Amino acid sequence: MFSWEVKNLVLNWTEKYRPKKLSEIIGNEKAVSQLKTWADEWEKSLTPVKKAVILSGKPGVGKTSAALALANEHGWPVIELNASDVRNASRIESIVVPSATNETFSSDGRFLPSNKGGRKLILFDEADNLYESSAGEKTDSEYTDRGGKKALIETIKISKQPIILIVNDYYALTKGSGSLLKEICLNIKFYNVQSNQIIELLKDICKKENINIHPNVIKTIAEKNNGDIRSAINDLQAICIGKRMVDIRDIDAIGFRNREREIFDFLRELFRSKDLKNLRRRLSELDESPDNLIMWLDENLPYQYLESRDTASAYDFISKADIFLDRIYRRQQFDLMSYAAELMCCGIAISKSRYYPIVKYNFPFWLSEMKRSKQSREIRDSLCYKIGNMLHVSKNKVVEIIFPYFKYIFKNDYTFAKEMVKEMGLTEGEILLLVDNSQDLAEKLLSQEVEREEKKLIQPLEEKDKIEREEEDKRKQMRLLDF
Repeated sequence: MFSWEVKNLVLNWTEKYRPKKLSEIIGNEKAVSQLKTWADEWEKSLTPVKKAVILSGKPGVGKTSAALALANEHGWPVIELNASDVRNASRIESIVVPSATNETFSSDGRFLPSNKGGRKLILFDEADNLYESSAGEKTDSEYTDRGGKKALIETIKISKQPIILIVNDYYALTKGSGSLLKEICLNIKFYNVQSNQIIELLKDICKKENINIHPNVIKTIAEKNNGDIRSAINDLQAICIGKRMVDIRDIDAIGFRNREREIFDFLRELFRSKDLKNLRRRLSELDESPDNLIMWLDENLPYQYLESRDTASAYDFISKADIFLDRIYRRQQFDLMSYAAELMCCGIAISKSRYYPIVKYNFPFWLSEMKRSKQSREIRDSLCYKIGNMLHVSKNKVVEIIFPYFKYIFKNDYTFAKEMVKEMGLTEGEILLLVDNSQDLAEKLLSQEVEREEKKLIQPLEEKDKIEREEEDKRKQMRLLDF
């Protein structure tokens, strides 16, 4: 989620009950195990295979808690940095590099050299907000970030200390000049936590707070927050504050996070109202990122506004908001967000010349297509990565230049295709992508590979039989000679 407003930070139950050990982290057992193994490598070796790890996943699933629990278990002091404060090359070089290359001290002031196991954890939050400006781009703003990803990569290479990068969007961090991070960092994916695990956690918190709460309240909170631990704990605290007894009727006190229903309600109010003050308030409460919201508006505006003048005026405001959003994301100028919000929502509200009947709103087509094509894009990325390894070029170079030619040759030269299947170990999905889903050709290529593997298995057995026969013949000859 991208917050439209700067919220005041208050110490709450999410901090009070933050896990102190990795064993206290709920859910994501595989991710926690991978993180522990990575930390153990730092303890055993001065130069582990991966000096940095990327914890990726949705907000509220335990990424930061796992990192802090890991540091606490190993006794590592934590240097916590945020991409909103340290985004560009100069800031990284002045703050992050000294932290990564210098030695550390214990909590009681003792010097702990790295060659004797002295460690500190550099925790880089919101790392996907790092910005890399385009070549030749002229920018004088203090908010503009140049070379942030490149500087981070160089820092990881020379680091003597473990580094954890926390991101919501793994692709945003590793695209463009950040692509090398895929190779030098270990990526650990965190997923939504199961509702039954959140229920047990909320019960435990209520027990520690000496609060008698109806079981259905806890169940409702866990289910409505859809795997987000932080939001579930915040909702629990909101409903329990100042109480020792929480009844099922108190559940109405919370506005739950049903995101799809929220966005539909917001669109309905936006398209039918001109109360700008109320719309600003609703916008600040909406749990939807600006780049997603603008797609919802773009998708549904022509169905709601029937007058061409109203539609043209509204799209004019949307186009201006899009310019602001582009500037915000490219140059990290978040102070412009209020302008984008005003143009995107208030501009649409005042564009209507009359009130229109409510229509059925649609999910953005682009988001649906991205979700539908996720598997095929993953297959393409895997294939391009294999081609890149074989040709010693980056995956991006394969996607941009090489892939169309490789695909054409693969589809039209059977001998070449057989060799590539053997050389790169292509999967069925990757072969189908290269032959445009030609099932017959894919099965033919796969059968060649199967035959080759079967021969590998049969050949040692045949050789073993041959050796045994030769030894038996020798034994017979020896018996004859003895006779």
